[in-house]
Amino acid sequence: MAGLKKVKPPGLLETSYDKDTVEFNRVISLSDAVFAIAMTLLVLTLDIPDVTGAGLARALFDQLTQFIAFILSFILVAIIWVQHHSFIARLGRLEPVLIGLNLAVLGVVVSVPYPTNLIGNDPGSRVAVIIFISVFIILSLLYLLLVVRTQAIKAWIEPVSVNHFYWMLASWGAGIMVMLAALVLSFWYPLAGLIILAVSMVFGPLASRLTYME
Repeated sequence: MAGLKKVKPPGLLETSYDKDTVEFNRVISLSDAVFAIAMTLLVLTLDIPDVTGAGLARALFDQLTQFIAFILSFILVAIIWVQHHSFIARLGRLEPVLIGLNLAVLGVVVSVPYPTNLIGNDPGSRVAVIIFISVFIILSLLYLLLVVRTQAIKAWIEPVSVNHFYWMLASWGAGIMVMLAALVLSFWYPLAGLIILAVSMVFGPLASRLTYME
């Protein structure tokens, strides 16, 4: 009809989902499900001893490194979930880039059981430890990108000042640098690299950086 302007429907890149919408909650539900599955799959890295009786205790002792690897990975994934939970709690809306970065995080999370199995079977393996540490470095970098993207499009529930944003970047950067140092050290001393990774994730800045909006 003459005089009427045809309105183009919004494309994928123009789509934004506010908090409490069905689309937003679907992303969060998927995220929690993936974390739950990844944490559950970690138990599959533990082998069931093919012995009974008196030999069972010895077989379980021989699997001590597998139990340690399981506990370490479970704790680290749990910390990542807490970070993710804190991030989502302060997020006001989602858009395609944030959704894509979140999917990338989930993709790396579900891969954690694989390097866990590697170090559980051979904790002294340089290659296994390097892969394990690299997984968590990638996760940390992806979280950093999530924060940067959220700040760039002003997707927080409450605005974050520029100074506070730079403080967040410095905190995340410091944690990542420690993990990179652990990665380099693991080329010569794999066990030391694992210890530094655990300390940096549990007690370092990356363990609590997503509590920044107090």
